[in-house]
Amino acid sequence: MEPMAWNWPSGEDEFLLRIGELEALDDLTAAGVLDLRYRLLQGHEQRGGFENAPVKVREVLSCLRLGLIGAGMDRQTADRKVKQAFEDGDIAALNLLAFTIISRAFAAKEHDPLGEEKAGGEKAESASPASTETARPLASPRRKSRK
Repeated sequence: MEPMAWNWPSGEDEFLLRIGELEALDDLTAAGVLDLRYRLLQGHEQRGGFENAPVKVREVLSCLRLGLIGAGMDRQTADRKVKQAFEDGDIAALNLLAFTIISRAFAAKEHDPLGEEKAGGEKAESASPASTETARPLASPRRKSRK
């Protein structure tokens, strides 16, 4: 997977969570990475915004730092950029970025596209009629009632 570029309070940088960074983030959170993602989303959907997410600042900053490291940045530079972003930015933007980084780590991979394929790499055709076709009405075995 390729790193994603993001313009954030510390400038434009690349972020990527690989398996090592995901495992480290698992260890730094109470219930793991997927729970952190859920709680970030919960703030947006149930509490009115990412700034209201029930997460620890340390969890969000760790996600950002590990995302920078996963994309190739050295640890000291990543630490400095995360601290700068926290001082210069707002928590809603940082929470949104953490949510996006985690979501992208678990998205469909390029080597595993969505949908099924036949042997030989061709897409399997659906047995159901196309959505633009209209089905002909079936003849009813009942007689129509007279009113």
